[in-house]
Amino acid sequence: MMGIKSFQEKMFYNFRLSERIPEDHFLRKVGQIIDIGFVRTLVSDKYSHTGQPSIDPEVLFKMMLIGYFYGITSERRLAEDISMNMGYMWFIGYDLDEPTPNHSVLSKARSRYGKKIFEQFFQKILEQCVKAGLVKGEKVYMDSTYIQANAAINSIVPRQDAVEIPLSSKEYVEKVFAENPVENDKPVEIKEQKPPEKSNNTKSNETEENKLKKNRHPLSNKTHFSKTDPECSIVSHARPMATMAPAKLTYKEHFTVDEHKRVITAVKVTPGAIADEALLSTLIKEQPCSVKEVCADTKYGTYDNYKYLYTQGITPTIPPWIPGGTIIPGHINKREYVYDSKTDTYICPSGKKLILGKESLTPNFTKYLSQKEDCRNCNLSAKCLGKNSVRKTIYRHNDNVFRERAMEHLLTDDARKTMSQRKIYAEWVNAESKTKHGLRRAMFRGLEQVTIQVMMTASVQNLKRLIAQMSAPTTIFKELYTNFCYFMSFLLKQSAFA
Repeated sequence: MMGIKSFQEKMFYNFRLSERIPEDHFLRKVGQIIDIGFVRTLVSDKYSHTGQPSIDPEVLFKMMLIGYFYGITSERRLAEDISMNMGYMWFIGYDLDEPTPNHSVLSKARSRYGKKIFEQFFQKILEQCVKAGLVKGEKVYMDSTYIQANAAINSIVPRQDAVEIPLSSKEYVEKVFAENPVENDKPVEIKEQKPPEKSNNTKSNETEENKLKKNRHPLSNKTHFSKTDPECSIVSHARPMATMAPAKLTYKEHFTVDEHKRVITAVKVTPGAIADEALLSTLIKEQPCSVKEVCADTKYGTYDNYKYLYTQGITPTIPPWIPGGTIIPGHINKREYVYDSKTDTYICPSGKKLILGKESLTPNFTKYLSQKEDCRNCNLSAKCLGKNSVRKTIYRHNDNVFRERAMEHLLTDDARKTMSQRKIYAEWVNAESKTKHGLRRAMFRGLEQVTIQVMMTASVQNLKRLIAQMSAPTTIFKELYTNFCYFMSFLLKQSAFA
């Protein structure tokens, strides 16, 4: 027999909100394990001691955490979902008959707190991860990822339009007459301007337009900016087959991930045009514990970074960055020249020496030159020298010893294994933040507001690791098993003495 459900709304309900939340619900675990009451201390100086009481800052942070946990990128939709979801209402501490906060309080709180409060919030969560044993510092992975700015590409305008102050009508007329003086002796002749004749040859016009498009210079951050979000950067990467990818407006997140439990240990946000290697020392200084090894891609493999890491006692598992130039087939590469540290010379493939030359015009580099006679009588000169060169010149960086030391380390099995695991840690964290927590596109505009979004996303990712560690049943079983073993050994000793 088919049942038919009829609904009639009741006047009174025998109902408790906490009983409707499953015991294994994720937010229930968050509420039981994590205490974020410290946010009241963080923002205490942002409120006045008089006036109407505001919404509890802990409630505001819990509302934000819900949005980042579940990838809700609209604050309007977040406030609406919280008002309809019993689990969300229970988590922020509101009952069914209480009106939940409006979405506007979130934007007001962000502008009132500033990014410093959210950076401190991230540090507090990171401290809890360190106390729980989730961070060891044995090995740290470093990477960066682009965040699409909350601005359209059509908002890009030349910087000159923004820098020049618009002139008044009087100033404009005076400027025109100053740039175009008129002789007093001769009357001004006004000639009628005939409209340009229309050309029937449409193909020639099209070719001229195509030529203009081809000769048009690419967008640059020095010459253009976005009116919608002036702090973001214009980024365009080269593609295979010598083509350029479409320009994008982006920010960039720089971060480090600890190998032990994939906890994010440091985060920095910059415009998208900032180079990755420029943030290495900054991220290392903000580590919660001492680091023994750093793994990153070739962008970080600069002389300065190698020197910094080795002077800090950190092993760099970073391939060297080789900018510009291509290896010509059949041409002798610079790597085939062997440096002799005892004599401070280079040995070419034919066995001849390149001695120290005059002071190099390039800073931080030393120049080495071969003898003209050696190159003139060498059979390999065609593969070694350029068309108009009579001797070989090699430039060596003054800190090249650190780079060579790093390259020797890269040949070890441990370094190869570490490099193969970089995708599992750093790039996996990138994918998680974008696919699950809404970091693919910026929710807000401006570097400070995007930094808040990144800090909250990283905090949520670390909270997930912390909750998984604290609620894991395996740790409880291990403790019970250890206690059981101690108890059994105690009984065996007692029976032996008896």
